[in-house]
Amino acid sequence: MPHRAPPLLAAAALLAACGGDPSTPPPTTPTETLAFPAMLNRDIDILFVVDDSGSMLEEQAALAAAFPEFVAMLGRIDGGVPNVHLGVVSTNVGTGGEPIGGCSTATEPDGDDGALLTGQCAGITDSFLSDLARPDGTREVNYTGTLADQFSCITALGVGGCGYEQPLEAMRRALSPGRNLGFLRPNAALAVVFVGDEDDCSASDPALFGDPNAGPGSPLGPRTSFRCFEFGTVCDPDADPRASGTRTACRSREDSPYLASVASYTAFLRGLKADPSQVVVTSLIGAVDDARTAVVGPDPNQPDAPALQPSCTSDRGVAYPGFRLADFTAAFHGTSRSICEPTFAAPLGTFAARITTALGVPCFEHALKDADAAVAGVQATCTVTDHARTTGATAAVPACDDDPSGTCWRMVADAARCPLAPGNLRIAIERPGAADLTGVTTTASCAIE
Repeated sequence: MPHRAPPLLAAAALLAACGGDPSTPPPTTPTETLAFPAMLNRDIDILFVVDDSGSMLEEQAALAAAFPEFVAMLGRIDGGVPNVHLGVVSTNVGTGGEPIGGCSTATEPDGDDGALLTGQCAGITDSFLSDLARPDGTREVNYTGTLADQFSCITALGVGGCGYEQPLEAMRRALSPGRNLGFLRPNAALAVVFVGDEDDCSASDPALFGDPNAGPGSPLGPRTSFRCFEFGTVCDPDADPRASGTRTACRSREDSPYLASVASYTAFLRGLKADPSQVVVTSLIGAVDDARTAVVGPDPNQPDAPALQPSCTSDRGVAYPGFRLADFTAAFHGTSRSICEPTFAAPLGTFAARITTALGVPCFEHALKDADAAVAGVQATCTVTDHARTTGATAAVPACDDDPSGTCWRMVADAARCPLAPGNLRIAIERPGAADLTGVTTTASCAIE
């Protein structure tokens, strides 16, 4: 049976009663927080932001190969595969007019400019894939063939794109009002998936890409992707970012003179939905370890110049730590996985599980702490709260074993809907009666191992 909140979580509930956020656990308690609509939402718009630079051919193929697992996971929600809009953009938004191969050209100074891409894929009638359920159980689609085959086609962007990847800026342009009309639906949840082997280099000042003949001692340094690390990331120590050695605690340099802040992109994406629980972000990027380690060494092509060293290796090649993308993902309580994993099936399955939570099937990613091992099953310790968006009102939801007479929560083992969750656990909210749940979001913060 569910366990009553111990003093730390009870203190959080008391703080909430005094005006705090009841969904925010005490900082000393390791928890997993799930936010999901009280009513199942079957509409989801999914944007894949895919690196198309010269080192990504094998990764694009691995992404396509793992897509059936992604669809299979989405199909586990009530009613089967949801109503999906699925689009793909590249990380190439140009280099501010600087003539760099694969980036800015005279005819396309902004690269792909955040446009949804379908390439030469035959049988697609829009700039994105649409797959919707009809009342009779059939599907209304805007493509021929299978969803997996068409996804495989549109994600095969090639490797002729810009080596200065700007996935956050590509995302912003793709989702801005007036762009890619018809892709975003007002009542749909929104998922953004980043796939790339280098970090974000979204520039606020195109001077970052200028001065191609700068030497190692110049303010910008040689025109290599190390500029993206030096001016986009800050680590400890930070006295000389170009000095060889190991740094830790690396994170976005929010006051960069050349790169846009991660916070500005976070604010943009949050602003697209009135309910923040309806935005999901996941990343398949160069590994970022717990210490957020970066190693700087000599550039193999220019030994007197610095270069960021790879953080992981696979049979597909190497990848570099994605600190800015990891920070952006974490701002949405999202999941980052290493692009160096042997296959992408497990990461895409995890990403699909995050999406199903946003649609209203909340499955846990971590093992929940068992408060009473002597009792069968996991005795979870959770703080659960309903939030009404229109009024701002909040209401604590008790455990069903504590108060089974009204709305209450219980932990359920559900292998069909939550096959990847430890113990197949999801949280179920029992709601007797026919209350109007429009605009109500439920937040569950549960103690984890």
